[in-house]
Amino acid sequence: MKFPTAQTYTQLSKAVAGARFPQNTAKIETILSAAFQQIEENLKRPYFLHKGSRPTRDGFGIDLPKGQRDETMLRNLLIAELFRSWHLAFEEVPAINNKDYPATKFVAFAEQIFYLLGIGKIEDHLEEFQSFRTKSLAYFDVNEGEVKK
Repeated sequence: MKFPTAQTYTQLSKAVAGARFPQNTAKIETILSAAFQQIEENLKRPYFLHKGSRPTRDGFGIDLPKGQRDETMLRNLLIAELFRSWHLAFEEVPAINNKDYPATKFVAFAEQIFYLLGIGKIEDHLEEFQSFRTKSLAYFDVNEGEVKK
């Protein structure tokens, strides 16, 4: 995942304006730029102690393995905000296409946003998030009846 720059935020504004949402365009831009800021903060300082203070060195005194850090939850944050933005604009749940099929409008929009952060395999990440979301929501019992006095 690339570090967001000032240029990234400008390109984000252009991507949101180019999507031509029927409503809430300014709110959607605010939501996505806030998600970019959270990603930026996490990439700057990925580790926090339980007390809220920053550690003095990486790994809290132990050697960390070499390689790229797991950015799954950062991607999930971004995808959740993309889902939320799409729902605000069109008042419908976004559709994700199957692999090797023509991209839906949501996937085309998400692809632009992912490109700004250097994230690939868009359909894989969207499908992974959708299954994660389905599993998470399965634990909630929703009662839509009236509240009795």
